[in-house]
Amino acid sequence: MSRCLQILLTAVLATALLPAIATAETVKLADGVFADLGSHDAIVPANRGEIANSGLIVGQRGALAIDSGVSQVHGERLYAAWTTRSDQPIEALLLTQPIQEFLFGAGAFRAHGLPVLASPDAAKLMRQRCENCLTHLRELLPGGLMKGTALIAPDRDIDVRAPIDLGGRQVTLIDGGSATTPGTLAVFDRQSGTLFAGGLIANQRIPSLRDARISQWITTLEALRKLPLKRIVPGFGPVGDLRQIDAMQRYLQQIDAAVRSEYQHGASLLEASARVRLPEFAGWQQYDVIHPQNVQYLYRQFEDQEFR
Repeated sequence: MSRCLQILLTAVLATALLPAIATAETVKLADGVFADLGSHDAIVPANRGEIANSGLIVGQRGALAIDSGVSQVHGERLYAAWTTRSDQPIEALLLTQPIQEFLFGAGAFRAHGLPVLASPDAAKLMRQRCENCLTHLRELLPGGLMKGTALIAPDRDIDVRAPIDLGGRQVTLIDGGSATTPGTLAVFDRQSGTLFAGGLIANQRIPSLRDARISQWITTLEALRKLPLKRIVPGFGPVGDLRQIDAMQRYLQQIDAAVRSEYQHGASLLEASARVRLPEFAGWQQYDVIHPQNVQYLYRQFEDQEFR
């Protein structure tokens, strides 16, 4: 084989192995309310790590972007999509939680002059450990998929008790405390009945309990149930309704009861990890990976509570 032919074949093969370029696929949920829905599976080069959902709410004066994606490239795609969807300027980006799939696209919004908002506790956690998440993401998404991505600290802490006025449209923030991570927020647009639930709800996908406080999580879900909801945009998975809250509560209650029982009956961490199976949720995305991790997180929480 000639040298030129070898070079040509190598180039063709390399191109074929590159992940397909993601295109903006946003959906209109109601007048002035849009969502960009991720694949809600595992982060891999083929999906460019774009597994989480993001949103946009448009008022008469301005618009609010909700969560920014996993990378600078993802953030740029979202910003471009939102500017075509809104006839009003985007006034700010709100990060609902310090979760890697939600926050590393913030640099794209900052580059366009937008302030980045988060709750005080979320901003604190981002500064403490999100650089480690970025290092891990660069390993998961090689080949330039994380090019230009940096940790962007929020410009200012947001008052979670005050509604955000977009001009003729007020957006309510729901303070979840440390339900899923420190600084948990959800965003409710009363005008359309749309809830952007952030990490509080994962639809058809196992949520991570790494930083969770289950009792507070369940209490927050109960509060969400009382809102005049027409639709829920989860942090991961398809848009749905109140049944998402039901399913999330059942998962949290079942895993909490099962791990607690194993711990109280003297099971070791390995024994609990092997025994705690929740068949109802075995078909959810990432059950085989995230569910065993969740068992370990809860077991260690029970240890900490007993020995501190």
